[in-house]
Amino acid sequence: MTATEHQPPRLGAEVVSKGGARRFIAGARRLWPYYVMVAPALLWLAVFLVWPMMQGFLISFQKFGLMGSQGFIGLENYQKAFSDRTVIQAFINTVSITAGITIAGTFLPIIPAIALAEITPRPMRQGLQSVIYAPHLLGWVIIIGIWMNVMSPIGLVNSILQGLGLIDNPIPFFSHPAWGQPLVIGLTTWKDLGFHALIYYAALMTINTELIEAAAIDGANGLQRIRDVVIPHITPAIRVVFLITLLGASHTFDSAFLMLNGRTAETVRTLAIFTYERGILRFDLGIASAAGVILLVFSILLGTIAQFLPGFRPKKEA
Repeated sequence: MTATEHQPPRLGAEVVSKGGARRFIAGARRLWPYYVMVAPALLWLAVFLVWPMMQGFLISFQKFGLMGSQGFIGLENYQKAFSDRTVIQAFINTVSITAGITIAGTFLPIIPAIALAEITPRPMRQGLQSVIYAPHLLGWVIIIGIWMNVMSPIGLVNSILQGLGLIDNPIPFFSHPAWGQPLVIGLTTWKDLGFHALIYYAALMTINTELIEAAAIDGANGLQRIRDVVIPHITPAIRVVFLITLLGASHTFDSAFLMLNGRTAETVRTLAIFTYERGILRFDLGIASAAGVILLVFSILLGTIAQFLPGFRPKKEA
């Protein structure tokens, strides 16, 4: 007779599972109004986000054109994408533009945020908050139009540079390949500067002023107080802005697309723009979907890696 024949029945797991089911049902009955409230948002996400993503993933394995699917072709679209020089250059552009926007868009707004916190008159502070936030409300067409006038060969920037004797001939900023990526990074950072600065400003308002006063009494100068008191306190806000900027920059489209021309295409065409050009303009939805999946995987990897960067991972409370 084996030992297993005399083992007592294992009722513990059944009791736990039944108890867990009862608690789940009771919780669902108690919280059903909240489920109803979030249902429209979940439905919207399912219809306009999850379903299109699933369709795009399936199309990436098909030969798909204007007349629809022409059959399953496996990984052929991905092979074409990885062997296409345009896709490779678009990926390199996406990486460099993402890095530039993330670094500048995360750390530069700290400066105006600290400046706002130091302004004592409340009306002036509120007015400046509105001024620096205003570009975030403008559309990209308006922003590109403004800066094209400012930086045109006869615009303000070239006029100042020529007046100071720094250049002899005007610089064609928007038609020179070397200026493509710096302008995309700079204009994107400028547009979101006020929004990110207000996030930091809100975090700065929660600092206990006694800590700053104590640091000043101990002989710390302004830069030391910022380094040792302010920056550690707003690190959670920096982490939020970093992730928002990182994931948004990886899908850069509007700013780069509006600057796209025959001379700057090689430097500002991103994977998002390539997907649009190949899928919408040329109706090659198979390769366009494959490029979109590559961009999605790239974004997921960036977000995952960002969670483990030093200083950006939340500390566990003891």
